[in-house]
Amino acid sequence: MWKNYLKIGWRVLKKNRLYTVLNVLGLTMGISGFLMIMLFIQDEVNYDRFYPSSGSVFRITSHWGDYSTASYATAPPALGPRIQSDIPEVEAVTRLLKWNDFTIQPGSGQNKDQVFREESVFYAEPNFFEVFDLNILAGNKGKALADSRNVVITEELGHKYFGDLSPYEMLGKTLMIGSNNPDPRNVAAVVEDLPGQTHFHFDMLVYEPGMNAEIFEMESWSWAILYTYAKFPSDKQDVVAAKLDQVVTDYAIPMLDGGDENADYNLQIMPVQDIHLNSHLLRELEANGYQSYIYIFSFVAAFVLLLACINFMNLATAKAGLRSMEVGVRKVMGSHKSQLIYQFLTEAFLLVLISIIVSTVLVTLCNGLFNQLTGKELQFELWKNPMVIWMVPSLVIILTLLSGFYPAFYLSSFKPLQIIKRQLTFGNNRNGLRNGLVVFQFATSLTLIICTLLVQRQMSFIQNSDPGYERDQVVIIHNDGEIQNSQREDFKGNFVASSHVENLSFSTGIPMSGQFQMRSFNLPTNDLQQGMNWYEADASYLDTYQFKLTEGRNFAETAGADRNKIIINQTAGRQLGILDDPIGQLVIKNQGENDEATLEVIGLVEDFNFESFRNEIKPLVIEYLHDYYLRDYISVKIQGGNITAGVAELETAWKKFEPRVPMNYSFLDEDFNRVYRSELKMANLLQVLTGISILIACLGLFGLTAYTTERRFKEIGIRKVFGATLPEIFLMLSLSYFKLILISMLIAVPLAMMFMNRWLEEFAYKTGIEIWVIGVAVVVCFTLALGTIFFQTYKSIRANPVKSLKSE
Repeated sequence: MWKNYLKIGWRVLKKNRLYTVLNVLGLTMGISGFLMIMLFIQDEVNYDRFYPSSGSVFRITSHWGDYSTASYATAPPALGPRIQSDIPEVEAVTRLLKWNDFTIQPGSGQNKDQVFREESVFYAEPNFFEVFDLNILAGNKGKALADSRNVVITEELGHKYFGDLSPYEMLGKTLMIGSNNPDPRNVAAVVEDLPGQTHFHFDMLVYEPGMNAEIFEMESWSWAILYTYAKFPSDKQDVVAAKLDQVVTDYAIPMLDGGDENADYNLQIMPVQDIHLNSHLLRELEANGYQSYIYIFSFVAAFVLLLACINFMNLATAKAGLRSMEVGVRKVMGSHKSQLIYQFLTEAFLLVLISIIVSTVLVTLCNGLFNQLTGKELQFELWKNPMVIWMVPSLVIILTLLSGFYPAFYLSSFKPLQIIKRQLTFGNNRNGLRNGLVVFQFATSLTLIICTLLVQRQMSFIQNSDPGYERDQVVIIHNDGEIQNSQREDFKGNFVASSHVENLSFSTGIPMSGQFQMRSFNLPTNDLQQGMNWYEADASYLDTYQFKLTEGRNFAETAGADRNKIIINQTAGRQLGILDDPIGQLVIKNQGENDEATLEVIGLVEDFNFESFRNEIKPLVIEYLHDYYLRDYISVKIQGGNITAGVAELETAWKKFEPRVPMNYSFLDEDFNRVYRSELKMANLLQVLTGISILIACLGLFGLTAYTTERRFKEIGIRKVFGATLPEIFLMLSLSYFKLILISMLIAVPLAMMFMNRWLEEFAYKTGIEIWVIGVAVVVCFTLALGTIFFQTYKSIRANPVKSLKSE
């Protein structure tokens, strides 16, 4: 029986080729969009779930005041030992430090004469693998970091250094670490390469007792510098959180000695599995996604799939008049209603099956393009993906029932006597449902068009707005002591007569880095300490970034002349209460700490966005750069348009001071855009989904217009004989669809405005929802619908009326 259903269904689809093509195209686009978005979502939600114990690993973060003021992905050094001593529920705690880049030269192998600059190197405690149960390919995870002469590397890094060796052959190999006096280290373990789905990636782990003594063993509670992770059963999270609050009360608050202001200091627990989508703190190791975007894409992907099903239902019911005689004959010949239902469901099944096969091929072919849009490296190995293996059969069943159930019951309900006597009418109820589905399609499409345009407008606002500093043609060199304190002026001297380098500055902080340090500041007349972002910079800093100095002066060029002098932004002046008269004011930094200092304000700069546009501008203190020993940056403004020549000139000068170490640099505008990677991905994906939804809606309208025109073919001929003009006939055929599109607009506009208002609330600085943007979306949607209707009806309107009337 089922074989017969399949044979008949196949014949019907072959006979009605336009109907088949329209449905296959609509379903293919809907399924393809759905599959791609689901694969994207699968990648996003599976971050940090690749090792067995990930559900029991948590990161401890530190927060000052409200969460928008100073919330760090890091925690103070004193926290780790207190967790171990005061919270017995914690099985293990480990800390990481991302300090600087590493200069490394293999001691053997094919690349032994080459020097590498590695960015993804972490200082780690010996118990790292007690918390992170990663897959060790070779070596002993318990002893790998116990000796300061050892390092742990990933398999990929091992191949980079030693060539095509197995992980076991890499054990014991020597790496020379450092630039001037390289320190030999031995490879003690090789870890399986970390997948893309993790909130931090490392290429190498090192353990240095000297560094531990200096930072890891500090008793500081005010310097959030270490990434702290704890392992404990997930059902103990509330207990551990309560005991962390007690740790803050017992140890942190007394040490901070800040009165009521520091009472807002607290520690928070976050599962590592939640970090990627739910953590957007200062000093995040990598750019994260957003949970809200997952909900948005899930919602839109489901609606795109639903639009394709609506197409099927609309086309099937619109075609009912052409298949009514078939139903009548079958019933007269003894077919039961259930058999007809099975037959029509079988046709739906064949269409869905064909569409899914085409979709899987299309998704695989579009792998590279999709990765470019999303910035990911997804591999669409569909039939190796467990989600796809269960999703495809589920889609076949669900889409067959969803798209075919109503048409099957509708077509099988015709009365044979009415059909044969040509007394069958298609009532308003059927047209009402079909019209409602058309409204739903175009309302969804128009909503997506408006949202996409507004997202693009916000991204354009971010990228083109003046953040308060110069970011074009600015090169950032990551300097980890290669150019030392005493060498700065000599390095600058290489570019005095340069035709490419306009300005060059040393600083310990740059805009958009997200790695600013926090210091407390107060006036001598007021003990209220306020946490503010702080870094050091030289006299060329303001000119390099073209910051707007509103009062006072810049730092002096004479080395050391302005030691203990600071320049503050307007927000810092406002919070300290000295905005109206800042110049000459004395400010105390870190009162009561070892690095307490009294600083004089010599300049006030206009507020600039040194963080994301999502955040309000925070207070910033820039201190004159002196003997700073941590990581710093060299900011270089390239003049003219020849970036390549400018970078080459920088590399030539760099090699004079550090011939063995490659110059590690980036471009500030690219770093700026990287901060908004999630928003850019959202904009790109919305464009794709919007395009798919519009095409599906237009395909549906094309099919409906085709069958409406076919049913009214004789009417068109009669009207033309009686003198109706082409515009009049086109208007007659199109008027009902124009009304539906107008209703769609009335529904879509307020919906889109509601959605976008909520999304824009996430940004402290944003563009508004302007009427002209909505107007453009409406015109685009209306024009596409008008063009679709005209394309289909023009041929029928232009046809010779004799062809439609000769049988009468």
